[in-house]
Amino acid sequence: MSHDEQRSRDYPVKEDMPWQRLEWRIQRVGYALLVLIVIAGACGVFSKGFLSDQQVSSSDGRMQVDYERFGRLDSNMDMNLHLHQLKGDYYQITMSGEQLDELQIQTLQPQPDEAWSDAHTLILRWLRRAGQQDATIWLSAQPQNYGRFTFTLQLDDSSQVKLTSLVYP
Repeated sequence: MSHDEQRSRDYPVKEDMPWQRLEWRIQRVGYALLVLIVIAGACGVFSKGFLSDQQVSSSDGRMQVDYERFGRLDSNMDMNLHLHQLKGDYYQITMSGEQLDELQIQTLQPQPDEAWSDAHTLILRWLRRAGQQDATIWLSAQPQNYGRFTFTLQLDDSSQVKLTSLVYP
């Protein structure tokens, strides 16, 4: 008796081999997709990781911002602002955007000497020490809603950068 494993048969179990091969192909594609999703997650497509890390600079080079392009709802997203060529008695960061109300600031270091807000705008001001040319500000915020978040950061009244983050549910 010939036992061809690739032929349809009725004994001992009824099998339709073309459908069985189709099912095997679908399983292999599903396994590949799961592996790709795990690798993408490990690389930062869904939150922290090297694919999520983004760096933007103002056109004049006075402000550079490191931030996360991808985040999760109710999870902290970190942002580092590197400020250069500071002038005047103080330096000021203006953060503006429609979704600013959907963002809860968890950490801000160093603490500003003055802070106020007005219509989707947050203004933070620090006194400049004598001879201080550079500063770094660490900010950690937690999105309270999901979607695409777009913000504008401005140093004093000149240097400006635009940030866009995608927050997953």
